[in-house]
Amino acid sequence: MKIDFAMLTAKDILKLRLLTFINDHGQRFSLTAFATAADVSYSRAYHVLLNLRTDLLVLDGTTSLSKDHLETMVSMDTYRHWLYLQSIPYQALLATITSQSQETADFCARHDISLSTFNRRMRPMKLQLAQYNLQLTASPLQVVGDEALIQLFYFMLFTTTLTPVVGLPRLAKRLVTLHDELVQTYQSSRLYQDSASLAQRRDLMITIALLRLEQGHRFEALRFPLAHLTDLRALAEQMQAQLGDSPQEVLTELATLDYLLTSSPYFVRALQPQAMARLYRGLKQHGGFYQLAPGVTELEDYASGADWFANWLFALCQFMLLFRVDPLLRPEITALYRPTPASMAAALALADSMGRLYPGQVGPADLRLVQRYLSKYTNGLTLTAAKVEILVTYDMIGVTTDIFNRLLSGIVHLTLLTNQTVIDQTHRDNYLVVYGIDPLAAEFAQRHQLEAFHWVKELEYGENLDRLIRTLRHHELSLFALDFNNRSSQIAHRDGVNGG
Repeated sequence: MKIDFAMLTAKDILKLRLLTFINDHGQRFSLTAFATAADVSYSRAYHVLLNLRTDLLVLDGTTSLSKDHLETMVSMDTYRHWLYLQSIPYQALLATITSQSQETADFCARHDISLSTFNRRMRPMKLQLAQYNLQLTASPLQVVGDEALIQLFYFMLFTTTLTPVVGLPRLAKRLVTLHDELVQTYQSSRLYQDSASLAQRRDLMITIALLRLEQGHRFEALRFPLAHLTDLRALAEQMQAQLGDSPQEVLTELATLDYLLTSSPYFVRALQPQAMARLYRGLKQHGGFYQLAPGVTELEDYASGADWFANWLFALCQFMLLFRVDPLLRPEITALYRPTPASMAAALALADSMGRLYPGQVGPADLRLVQRYLSKYTNGLTLTAAKVEILVTYDMIGVTTDIFNRLLSGIVHLTLLTNQTVIDQTHRDNYLVVYGIDPLAAEFAQRHQLEAFHWVKELEYGENLDRLIRTLRHHELSLFALDFNNRSSQIAHRDGVNGG
């Protein structure tokens, strides 16, 4: 989902590209080289530099930026977040979760813009919303459509823009206790491979759900009954007492939120293997015939729960059947992938097997839709051994899957960075920390003296890949130097647990 490009202007993107270029070159850089890389004239590059300097001085008055050197206290992510805060689309969507009775005309007056400017700036965002069958209405100014997809859209919006929970409207007092109960329920170490950043993401999802609840919005019942990993009875009693809802209303609300926080594609990567194994056992009891993808040999051992890629494919397929959209739609990745007969067959096997759990409810049209969406994720199921241990944060697993499936034809020792990560200090050169919107990952890499790569979401996919390939070359791992048969150089700590 390219929410980022729907919010920032072309001038904003160029400023981010320049700051990224400067950071990649250790703050000493050539403006001529940047102009060449960005395919702009030197004169334009110089004006971009002047605009970037003006912005950075707002955030740090001691900033010094010349044509070849930068000194500032402003981090890349601080600057990105600041740019979003200036964005009309960001402010408009923030307004929709702040109040349900705001008119577009009032918003335009408050931000001193015309209605035509508002419509022009919102056009890319409306296209993003439409991909999830959502709409932005003008009177009142609000997002309408399936409530679960609306909340996930807000979740992606606020994670992409690095918006902390404190940046959202405050919850009503009557919901604070319920919020704390929900946060406590989903802190279980038996459920998640936890980390501070994951806890923040859970809190964000819970807060969004309660803000929408406060505005009177309710989830519709899920299309299919699902297996749940959480005992919801205590929460249901608490929620019923506070809101006065019927037991059925409370269970519908909690069942959907529980799904989003556990086995949906947005959080399934964080579950403990034993939690996924428990989920699969429940499916086996529901339908003894169930297999993840019969005939796809790479996924035969999925039931252990330990194969996070198989778990992720399971979650993607389930989500596509529930909501009939691709939860991680990324146009640039869709353009890169060319479905193959093998990837189409694997996607259909996943969809058909899951569909048989719900006889009469999954039709041929559902299977065709899921096969089309899912085939780009099953493109590259071959597992590859390589020299580098890639430690990835929760927000990056989808992106890194695409990178390594596409470029390296397989998964390259991807390991989640969680609270349980243990680094073999004698093999520090074997690690690369890849992160997108998790500043704690950068701190982890610095603390353990590991190389880190910051995937800047606002950059074009190809530009990020070029940056990553340069970093991978330091590890003798690139398109030009990958030993696909390197089975003997496993990292010494492979028997340990994941973590960060």
